[in-house]
Amino acid sequence: MTTTPSDPNTALPGRPPIVDLATWQSARDELLIREKAHTHSGDAIAAARRRLPMVEFDGAVEVVGPDGPVPFRDLFGGRDELVVYKHMWYDGAPHQGQCEGCTTTASHVKDAVYLNARNVSYAVLTTGRWDEVASYV
Repeated sequence: MTTTPSDPNTALPGRPPIVDLATWQSARDELLIREKAHTHSGDAIAAARRRLPMVEFDGAVEVVGPDGPVPFRDLFGGRDELVVYKHMWYDGAPHQGQCEGCTTTASHVKDAVYLNARNVSYAVLTTGRWDEVASYV
C-alpha cells in the first residue's frame, strides 16, 4: 500500500516534490536540452573512435579457447568479418566479481546464428587464463 502525505505539497523523504503540470513541463524541457547535448556529445565521441587509426595485427598470434591455442585468424571461421567483444576479466575473482556489464552482454548472446548467416563470426576475448574463464563459459 502506498502512503502519501496529507499535504500534497510535502514530498516524501528522498522523493521530488509534487508540482503542477506547468512546473513539471518547464523542468522537463530544461532537462531535455541537457539530454540532447549529452547524446550529441556521445555521438561525437563515437565518431572520433571510428576515425581512430588502425594497427596492423599479426593473425598468427595465438588465443586460447576450448580447443587449446589457435591462431587469431582462425576466429574468423572462414567468414569475411569478425566481431570481437572484449570481456574485462579480473584474475582470481569469483563470477560475482567480474565486470557486470560484460557479464550481462555475454549472457545475452546465446549464439551467433544471425551473424553467421551474414558471413560474420563472433568471439569473446579476455585476458583471463583459460582455466579460470572455462568455468565461466
